[in-house]
Amino acid sequence: MQTGKRVYPRQREPGKWVSYLLLFLSAVVVLSGLVSRGGDLTIQPVPTATPIPTDAYFDETVEEREITLPSATWYALQLGAFESETAAEELAQQFIRRGAAGYVWHDGRYRTLAAVYPTREDAQAVREQLSDAHSVDSYLYQIDLPALHLLMKGMKGQLDILEAAFAHANDLVAQLQAASVAMDRQEMSGEEASQLLIGLGEQVETVTLRLRQRFSVPRHQTVEGLIACFEDYGAFLETLDDADSDATFGMKLKRQTLSTLDHLKSVYDALGNT
Repeated sequence: MQTGKRVYPRQREPGKWVSYLLLFLSAVVVLSGLVSRGGDLTIQPVPTATPIPTDAYFDETVEEREITLPSATWYALQLGAFESETAAEELAQQFIRRGAAGYVWHDGRYRTLAAVYPTREDAQAVREQLSDAHSVDSYLYQIDLPALHLLMKGMKGQLDILEAAFAHANDLVAQLQAASVAMDRQEMSGEEASQLLIGLGEQVETVTLRLRQRFSVPRHQTVEGLIACFEDYGAFLETLDDADSDATFGMKLKRQTLSTLDHLKSVYDALGNT
């Protein structure tokens, strides 16, 4: 037996105890997560400025501006004129079934109109065709948009869009009328006409939006009149159906040409009477 040998106590290994402790704490965290299932989680977006399209901004500088609305004259084929709206509508329905516009125009009397043309010669030529080929008597009804010289005062951005709206409204009548004639002459298919009308609708929608944005309620009657004109066109687009025959499509197009012109004339008349 050996004597005098020193026996040292065995050193502990603290690293293992730390590992055990960490594993235990991790298990507690995991189990806690399984029980609560993230009940204390919150997600909240940070507030940001509302984005506004660049083209929605406009110059708010107040100014005066003089503009001239050029005159225009249109020639409609009148099928009849009545004191009674009911009588005019009855005649209109008869001609709608035959592919005419059958639009009732009111100017103190109720006039049933078949179509409208930019020149007297164009209208007269179609009038003669109706008489010779279909034994339909008609008369020329002249629709005048008088030249107006206007002095406007408002924000520059308001006057810009108002001036543009007048140009769009006049162009809309001309484009619709031209498309109607092209379809009658079989120079434009229904599909081509549809694409044209949709494109015009997109332009009109943008102008209407800008008018609403830049003029607060109550709006001037001129602004309301132009908005009504453009909204009427938007409603017309909703009536178009791929199943429409060319005759039905042409009838709708003729009616809308007269309807847009009717709205625009109301705006001109109101301005002329102020």
